[in-house]
Amino acid sequence: MDVVRYRLDDLRRFAAALGVGVGLAPPRASAFASQLLWYNTTGAPSCGIETLPLWLERIAKGEVDPRAEGKVTSEHLGTAVFDGSNGLPSLILARAGELAIEKARDAAVGLVRVANLPNAAGPAAGTAAEMAVGPYLSAILGPGPAWTLALPSGDGLPAVFDSTLEFAAVTPSSKTNAARSTKSTPLPLWAPWATAMVPEGGWLVAALSIKTIESLSGLHERVSSTMRLTDEAPGRLLPTTWEARRREARERGVAVTTVSLTRFHDWANRLGVPLPSPAAQVPPIDRAPHGVV
Repeated sequence: MDVVRYRLDDLRRFAAALGVGVGLAPPRASAFASQLLWYNTTGAPSCGIETLPLWLERIAKGEVDPRAEGKVTSEHLGTAVFDGSNGLPSLILARAGELAIEKARDAAVGLVRVANLPNAAGPAAGTAAEMAVGPYLSAILGPGPAWTLALPSGDGLPAVFDSTLEFAAVTPSSKTNAARSTKSTPLPLWAPWATAMVPEGGWLVAALSIKTIESLSGLHERVSSTMRLTDEAPGRLLPTTWEARRREARERGVAVTTVSLTRFHDWANRLGVPLPSPAAQVPPIDRAPHGVV
């Protein structure tokens, strides 16, 4: 498939400008663009920036409210119920993740149940990863049997698992790796219990404060040791693989298929936003320090 590469920051600005054009406030449009590009920098591009035209279309049709920020409808020491108000799912889940962490600071564990998100909300790996950058273990259940888990590690970036994704390997080193990419991640034995925990179409966002049960350095060492012995497989995003993918995106740019590029052109013309120049026409990019894109 033909692709054109664009600088990460140029795509972020372009996507944010399109988001503003359909009603998102500038800070939220920038956050949404970064959330989409997170998937491009981790080897799951099918959930990344190329889904932007689909979200713009859903907003234009009134299926998603770009101004909705969600609201807390019930709250206790370590728990809350959060109404997504039909807003952009990734932005709503990010706010629920922040709320879960706030609860975990006070009660060691924070649980936030999220309701009223649009159908086909997409994966939650980016939200879980952002939550796990600090001293928190994060887990997100929903919708249905889907689940995501992110663990802080001593390798700079969290270890992430998402049952709905297939993160590409850095280099397919064997036929075994190539075969894995064609298989879906099997549902765990406890999937029916997870489904029962969350109302249909809903989500459960959880944060656990590591420091309340052990030292952060102890967890980092254990997670890093475990990940070094763990093979790449569908759903798994290992810190070293993530770092390599992110470095590639910053140095070579993000690949956009020509089919998606046509959709970008349509929306750029519709909203009066100029499309950035391809990466081949701009200077090389310096490597970025550790951190979540």
